[in-house]
Order: sequence, then C-alpha cells, then structure tokens
Amino acid sequence: MPSKNVVFLINEFNNHGGAQRVASILTEEFMADGHHVAVLSINEQKNVPSYFSEDVPVKVLHRKYRAPQPIEISSNLKDFKFLKVQKELKRRYLLKKKRDEVEAFFKAYGNEEVYVIAIQVYAMQWIRPLLYKPNIKIIGQSHESVAAAKGSKRYKRILIHYRQVSKFLLLTQKDAEHFQEMGFTNTGVMYNPAPFRKLNLPENLYKNKKIVSSGRLVEDKGFDLLIEAFAKVADELPGWTVHIYGDGPAEKPLKNLIRILGMEQRIFLEGQTEDIQAALEAGSFFVLSSKAEGLPMSLIEAQSCGLPCISSDCAPGIREILEEYHNGFITPVGDTAILSRHIKRLAQNPDLFYTFSNNAYSSSAKFDRKVIKNKWYELFEELGGERDGR
Repeated sequence: MPSKNVVFLINEFNNHGGAQRVASILTEEFMADGHHVAVLSINEQKNVPSYFSEDVPVKVLHRKYRAPQPIEISSNLKDFKFLKVQKELKRRYLLKKKRDEVEAFFKAYGNEEVYVIAIQVYAMQWIRPLLYKPNIKIIGQSHESVAAAKGSKRYKRILIHYRQVSKFLLLTQKDAEHFQEMGFTNTGVMYNPAPFRKLNLPENLYKNKKIVSSGRLVEDKGFDLLIEAFAKVADELPGWTVHIYGDGPAEKPLKNLIRILGMEQRIFLEGQTEDIQAALEAGSFFVLSSKAEGLPMSLIEAQSCGLPCISSDCAPGIREILEEYHNGFITPVGDTAILSRHIKRLAQNPDLFYTFSNNAYSSSAKFDRKVIKNKWYELFEELGGERDGR
C-alpha cells in the first residue's frame, strides 16, 4: 500500500490533555506502518515536553499568540471605538498571514492526498481555505460529549466549521445522532485507542486492596464525591485505601476534605504520575466520579489492565465502555450513597470482583490500539485512500 500523508491539527502539541495522548498513540501506529505523519500546532507551551516522538515533524504557527474573538467593525466605527477597530484589523491581518503560512505548509505535499485530522475545533479557523482542495481530506473530531461542548464556545465553532469537513467524528453514536438531527450529513463514530493493554490476574489485583482514580484535580472531576463515599464505608473495609493521581487547582480543598474526614491514612493524593499503567496494575478497581466526560480515557486504561470500574453516569460514552453488572457499576452523578454501596460490594465480594475483572479485560479489546488503527484505515479508504491490509 502506498504511504499516506497524515497531519494532526492541534491547539497545543505539547499540552498533556487526552486529545494529545490519542494523537500521539495514532502517530506511533501510523508511522510504524510506514506512513508520513506531521503535526500542525496552533500554539505551544514553553519548555514543556510532548507525548509525540522527536521523529515527528512539528510546525508551530504561533509561539505565544491567543486569538481574540472577532469584532464587528462598522458598529464600533459608528461608536468611535477606534482602538477596538484597530485590534480587529490587526487580528484579521495576522489571521490572513497565518492562513498563508498554512497554505504554504500544505503546498509542500503537491497534489498528493493528505488526511488532516483536526483534533480540536479551535484550530479550524486557520485551515478554512483548504476545505475545498480535492487532495486534502479534513476529518474533524470532538473529544467531549455534546452536553460538555454545549457549555462552552466550542459548540458554536463545531456548528460553523465541522459541517463542511469530509468527516466529523464523535466519541459515541448518541452524540453523532445529535448532529445528524442538526442537519449534519458527514458524522461518524471513532473510539479513542488505549495506549496499553495487559492482562493482570484478578486474584493479584484484589490483593492490592487499592481503589484508584485519576484526572485533573478540578471540580468537574468530582473527586470530593469519591472521598466522601469512601469515608462513609472505610470502617467496614479494613486495609483498603484510595489513591488519586493527578494535579490541579482543587488539590488544597481536597486535602482539607480528607483531613476533616480523618482519612489521612486511608486516602492519598499521589500527584501526577508518569506511569499510569504501573499505578493501575498496583490497584484493585477504578472509580470515576466525574460530573461530565466524553469517552473517558481513564476508564479505558483501567479496563485494559483488567480493573473493574465504577463510574458516574456522566456521559453517553460511559455505557459504551461499561456494561452494568457485567464489568462494573454505574451510579447517578453526585450520588455518594450509591457510590459507597458499590465500593463496598466490590471490595467485600471477591467472586464478583474476579468476574468483573475478567469481563473488563475482555471488553477492552474494542479499544485496542491496533483495532482502532484499522478503523482509521477504513476511514481513509472511505474518503479516497486504499486500505492497508495489515
């Protein structure tokens, strides 16, 4: 099969978000199969390493720039707001200049087919002139649920930019159906790939007696709910502990909550880890207590290590990962009483734990990175490329 040209369009290539992790995993897979992969990054963070290999060429459009929102000129001129008009003219000039840079970047490919994967919709404004070039296939992605997007400016950008791309990929069928009802005719579904997959014996996991959770320490992740839920049943679960991996602005309030509940010897904020796989394999089961998610990578990673999972019902994607009473439990968002009950059930019932663990690992197969890679190749074929038979 001829080599494909793939360009990942990203806000910040060295941000440590889930979208960047997904793009780096796919990059490894595509490059291993001999395809040419590059990254077009709108911005970058200063002196921060990225998930991408140094072998991946990265073009950064802006070093420090943050694009302001467009401003209507005529009304501001009528109101004598000349400074606002000046800023808007500067914004338009810079946008045009950077769009020219983007066009020059893609001219280097000549007439060869290029698959542009827009990981985040914010970056689309710089590549709009490429939408109608026949050799460039633009694939837009949203790495969050419709509910989460609607609470931000990203939703409006999706309606503006992704309606015209070759394919618009959502994380779940329910989210895709939402945009189909909005008149989109280019929707599809693509799961995030797991970065690793390893079978761990349920008996060994259970012996660890550790409940694991991970994510940025922010209010929406609901770690306070996990802390409260465990504190309710901690006395009934001797030897069991909770380990939360991640950092963020909610660290101090969470530490205070742990102290107030007298859980300093049972609940631990572990900070950011460079090896989440090792952290999961040292655990027993995983709890996600978020208020809003898309298709949570943390649940996929936990299942890929054979960990049973308990998750809040915070997005359509949860039920595409978890099958209740088969490989885990699903709780209403914010319900610490039910979360406590499910934590106790898994911790006190080894046979149930072993069943859930085996089923979790089996269920994770559909997120295997090789499986997802081949789904991408099928998409490339659909959009005009040939299928890699590997």
